[in-house]
Amino acid sequence: MGRIAGAGALVAAAALCALGGVGATQFWVEPQSSRCISEELPEKALFTGDYSIDPTDEFVGNVKVLGPLDAVLFERQTSDPHHFSVTSMTMGVHKVCFSNESPARRRVVITLRKGLEVDDHSQMARKDHVEQIEKQLDKMREMAMAIKEEMIYMRGREEEMRDTNESTNTRVLWFNIMTLTLIGTMGLWQIYYLKRYFQMKKLI
Repeated sequence: MGRIAGAGALVAAAALCALGGVGATQFWVEPQSSRCISEELPEKALFTGDYSIDPTDEFVGNVKVLGPLDAVLFERQTSDPHHFSVTSMTMGVHKVCFSNESPARRRVVITLRKGLEVDDHSQMARKDHVEQIEKQLDKMREMAMAIKEEMIYMRGREEEMRDTNESTNTRVLWFNIMTLTLIGTMGLWQIYYLKRYFQMKKLI
């Protein structure tokens, strides 16, 4: 809900729904005066507004968004249609004030949105985007750790297989040496046996 507080004394009614459709509020700002619209906001709530000031010719004044302690959250000195977006730092009444230093009165048309009413959650989107990136980085870190563990395991298996292969190759080498030695020994023994046999038979 919105209420229009005059810096002088005039108050105009403003209609702003909290959950339903959000409508524009319009009012006049007299010369050398200012008017404010106030909104009760919780802490860290997104607060936006679209406004226009008419007529725009020779406008002198400013637009301000003030926090509960009148801290300036937004300020602009122009009559061009514009948009503001701020985040409340503390809970309390926030004001949107239009100051008219021109010699003629000005008509202000403004549409305010807060919290879930905000159509463009640019700040929230950035926060969500950062959280999504953090989640993706966490997943990538977990994948990298899993890959590292798998590589360590595969390296260990490779070393075991290499040691096994080296041991097997050594055993095969010694087996071949022993086999060749045995075959050579048997060959020499056969030659010696046949030579003795032929000598005994007096064939040679």
